[in-house]
Formats: sequence, structure tokens, C-alpha cells
Amino acid sequence: MCIDEQLLSAYLDGSICEPYKTQVQEHLSYCSACRARLEKFRTLDNKIKSASLTKEQFLEKKDATFSYLENKYFSENKKKISFFHKKIIMGIPSLVTAAAGLVIVFIGGFVLFGTNSSQTSEIVPSFNVHADSNNLQFVSQKDKSLDSYSLEEILQYLDQKGYDVDISIKGLKPLDPLTE
Repeated sequence: MCIDEQLLSAYLDGSICEPYKTQVQEHLSYCSACRARLEKFRTLDNKIKSASLTKEQFLEKKDATFSYLENKYFSENKKKISFFHKKIIMGIPSLVTAAAGLVIVFIGGFVLFGTNSSQTSEIVPSFNVHADSNNLQFVSQKDKSLDSYSLEEILQYLDQKGYDVDISIKGLKPLDPLTE
């Protein structure tokens, strides 16, 4: 069984403790596949070390990067442009596509809903502008209040509306017409 890549990488870095280190060395002595993988790791490690920047080069690049970011994004002398004054750059194909989409939606509305007045009246209810005293009823001018209706009229109205009303009358003394 071969050594996994994490263990080979740790062996190359020198971060393996002693009992495992001798086992890896012993395995590498007879396994050519693991030796080849270890050599690939060594060449990769050498390429990375040779490509890395020195401290002076790193500081140069760091200062250049920070100055670019500061000038580009954090400059205080740069005035902000209002949303309504920003330029919107659109290509002609985008404008043609948007116009075609609006035309399709507009035509689709006429196809679905049509211009038939009976269909339009289902969607948008119409009303008659001619209002006179014959078709208007002022509720505030009625003289009747709830007290002016009898109990039978109230029960009949509630029954028409679908209410089930049960009335029971309690009294302290019986209502017997003969005793009074």
C-alpha cells in the first residue's frame, strides 16, 4: 500500500515525527512509485521557491498595488456622480431586443383580452355618470332607526340574511293574563 499525498508532503516539509519518518523512509526505499511522486513534489516545491518574490520585490509590488487601489477606489478628490446623471451605455442589439419585447407584450395583451366591449366590461366595470334622485338613495335622510322596527321585522330580516336566531325571554314573575 502506497503513502498518501498528505504524508509525502509532510515528509518533504520535515514536519513528521520520528516513528512515522522512519516508516516513510523504509517504504520509499523499496517503492519506486512513491519515490517518483516524492520527486515530483520536490520539483514542484523548487519551482515555487524559485518563483517567489524576495522581500524587496514584494514590498515594491505591495506599495504599487496599494497606491493603485487608493487612487482607483478610495480617492477623496473624485466627485460622486448622481444616479440620474450616469451614462447608460447600451448596444443597438439590446435596444432592438427590448423594443421587440414591448411590442410582443402589447400585441399579446390585445390577443388575450381583445377589444370587445363585453370582454372589457368584465375586466373594467363601467358605471353610468348620469346620477339623479331616481337612482340615488341617501341613507342619512331615512327617519327609521333600529328602534322603529318591530321584533318580527328584525327577525325576518336576519332570517333572510341566513342568520339563525333563537330568542328566549326570562322573567321574574310569570306572564299570565288571567292573574293580572
